[in-house]
Amino acid sequence: MIANSGYDEHGKYSGGTAGDQTGKEWRIIPYYNRPWNCVLRHPDTSVRELIAQLAEEGANNDLIGYDQYERWTFWNQLKTVGYHPKNIKTKCEADCSAGVISIVWAVGHLLGLYRLKELDATYTGNMRQGFKDAGFVVLQESKFLTSDSWLMRGDVLLNDAHHTAINLTTGKNVIVEDDDMTEAEVIKIVKNVLAGYGTEESDWAKKEDVIEKAKALGITVDGQRPQGYAKREEVFQMLIRMAEKLGVKK
Repeated sequence: MIANSGYDEHGKYSGGTAGDQTGKEWRIIPYYNRPWNCVLRHPDTSVRELIAQLAEEGANNDLIGYDQYERWTFWNQLKTVGYHPKNIKTKCEADCSAGVISIVWAVGHLLGLYRLKELDATYTGNMRQGFKDAGFVVLQESKFLTSDSWLMRGDVLLNDAHHTAINLTTGKNVIVEDDDMTEAEVIKIVKNVLAGYGTEESDWAKKEDVIEKAKALGITVDGQRPQGYAKREEVFQMLIRMAEKLGVKK
């Protein structure tokens, strides 16, 4: 099942009345192949779960409709009600991308995650890069794009030129979760994180206490050289520690 925002009460992209007049403007429907170009997956289970939860709340609140001309009124309402769509009491509008992006911004605020709060995306055409920069993994293998069998709850489905939606159910073939990941999945996540973080200390690193979290997770011991160059053997050691924590299969 997916949370899908597709058109207004007249089957059009704009011009309708605020709110979901038919119960179908933003709703939960069975998975379908749009087709999708990629799947955007956050590596944190708690982030994915909250994305799915807020998507369900949005789809089930008939005060939230579809209109491309008023697409950010949903986000404006989210900010006033504590970032939970279920709490919205005023009629408002979103479209597919504004709805998904607003939900991820809301997750960032609710979980205190700076990179999600500052996610830089505005429509389907720049979502892929924006989500990748915010820590999402971009999945493009055909098995992720043609059915929901390999999807996780909270995955974001994307057709860059046309549409996006949020997956709500975990596929029947998904047997490996974050606490028992394959080596290939860990490598993908590490590459994505390193590409997004850069080499200089930044405001988000300070706000999220990155060094202290790394120490608490056992990835690093002292964290005394946050901006210093790391030798390959040091990187190997940190990756081995992380892999052991994640239960990577040999």
